[in-house]
Amino acid sequence: MTGATDTAAAPAPAPITLDHRGATLRGWQWNTVDRGTDAPLVLLVHGFGSNATGSQQLFVQAARALAARGAGVRSYDRLGHGFSDGDFADITIGDEVDQVVAMVRALAADGGSRPVHLVAHSLGGVESVLAAARVPELVASLTLWSPAGVVVDDIVGKDEIQGQPLAPARQRGWFDFGGMALGTAFIDEVRAGLDVWGPAAGYPGPAVVVHGTGDTIVPVEYGRRYAGLLPGATYVEVDGADHGWSSVPWRTGLVDRLLRTTGLA
Repeated sequence: MTGATDTAAAPAPAPITLDHRGATLRGWQWNTVDRGTDAPLVLLVHGFGSNATGSQQLFVQAARALAARGAGVRSYDRLGHGFSDGDFADITIGDEVDQVVAMVRALAADGGSRPVHLVAHSLGGVESVLAAARVPELVASLTLWSPAGVVVDDIVGKDEIQGQPLAPARQRGWFDFGGMALGTAFIDEVRAGLDVWGPAAGYPGPAVVVHGTGDTIVPVEYGRRYAGLLPGATYVEVDGADHGWSSVPWRTGLVDRLLRTTGLA
């Protein structure tokens, strides 16, 4: 990637860990995070079933561009994902929100109580909205790429996840998500009335919501809805872009906008 997203000067990432209720989150950090600099701090939060590198290295590309300009960047595998502890079968949105809050607090504390730019994709975007509403004082900005609020309507309204029916999951006790067994606790939590919309108003700071009109996994209206609920939101709609932002121009646009949001452009 070239131009504003040139990454030639990006440092190599270093492995990091974070304890969460006795389990270990594992991830990567680009650049040193300490109290001796005012460089932006950025936390990248991956989507459902993904990991710290992002879908097809989306987060690696973003992190390199940010780090090449001096930002301290962290990205973790959430529990049950990637190389972190835990089992995918045990995940719930509520616990993943708790994990994101812990990540934000740790990064802000290590940086001398500086607020964190929170950047998230898909279901990570939903969880980051809820996390930002809990600790708004620690969030410098919130960037959502294709936030997957559709999860509630899919489970409650359609009895499915990404087009796959949930009836077999109730019979056998787990949902087959592309070869990973998802336990019914995830589904039950949503059915019990998990609110992924109301808390958005609790984060009053700057936010950017970017969604593609070609997204067939999370329809574009879900990005529009989050933009309407976040008091400080700017909404950007990208014609034709899919859920994974799977073209170089689309990703260049995402990263260029992120560099401007973090003051690094």
